[in-house]
Amino acid sequence: MIRFVEIVNKTDKNPRLERTSIPQFDVQEVWINEKFVVNLREATGYTKLLQEGRLPADLHQQHSFTAVTTNTGGVSETYIVVGALNTVANRLSKDRATLLKG
Repeated sequence: MIRFVEIVNKTDKNPRLERTSIPQFDVQEVWINEKFVVNLREATGYTKLLQEGRLPADLHQQHSFTAVTTNTGGVSETYIVVGALNTVANRLSKDRATLLKG
């Protein structure tokens, strides 16, 4: 499992206030099992939110974001993690197996 920093949407989900609610985001630690990752893509919408000042203030303007989709037991989940697409892909695809005698 690999540790990432995730952007969590804490916006109130009341459907009547959907248009007037102010998006609220927080950061937290998430551990992702690389065996269950099925999709990676750039999360460009979060870069725009960062430029608008809607994401937590402790993030730098140069940060980029990646959407990591996992599938476990028929349940798909998408995590928005801090990091460029190439960086996240490299961390997830490290081959941990080594040839002992060959």
